[in-house]
Amino acid sequence: MTVFAHGLGGSTAETRPLATRVTGTRVLLDFRGHGASGALPGGWDYDLLADDLLAVADEVGATRAVGLSLGAGALLRALSRDPQRFERIVLVLPAAIDATRADGATQRLQQLGHAIDGDDPDAVAALLLGELPEEVQVRRGVASLVRRRALTLVERPAPFPRLDDRPLRDRSVLAGVSAPALVLAQQADPLHRLDVAEELAAALPASHLHVLPEAGVFWTAPREAQRVLADHLETP
Repeated sequence: MTVFAHGLGGSTAETRPLATRVTGTRVLLDFRGHGASGALPGGWDYDLLADDLLAVADEVGATRAVGLSLGAGALLRALSRDPQRFERIVLVLPAAIDATRADGATQRLQQLGHAIDGDDPDAVAALLLGELPEEVQVRRGVASLVRRRALTLVERPAPFPRLDDRPLRDRSVLAGVSAPALVLAQQADPLHRLDVAEELAAALPASHLHVLPEAGVFWTAPREAQRVLADHLETP
């Protein structure tokens, strides 16, 4: 049984591609304030996200967990409470560990949030498209997919943090995580920097770092991402 946790502003639609090749029961959750879940007027923090993740995992008896971006942060917070909770874990595109982001990523998320709350799908689509490599932007159908994503995002208020938070207070807590861990990263991603993934892999005792090309997880190497993820979860 595997539980999948999505990224900021995402939903089960975002994690569904990651679950494609995984065998067994796959449970995809929507954090509060995201997707089909109820609104979250007070904003989110990592404790709240970890509560959601663990509540779903405990309800269904999940022994494996996959966290994407914000979901990876929620998984880290959950592991800080119970390092032995899961038998195998995957952290996809981790954005932070035990420090808040002080680079352009924060500004980008603020711009996206303003565009969403301004009910401006054109601006949202432009921001989303701008994150992709030029060779991906010009592919047939990409603009339509991004536009569809933008229209979905403006249907509800943008999720926002209730405080300046980070997944962990101190990464040393990860020394107690014995579960085999896969850290899945990609090149040239300013929102999910490779050095963060490298540091996270180094902090986990039984980890493997796999680096995909630019935009690899969803656009340029999705089959490789799906294969590596499934192989890790299925390894005895």
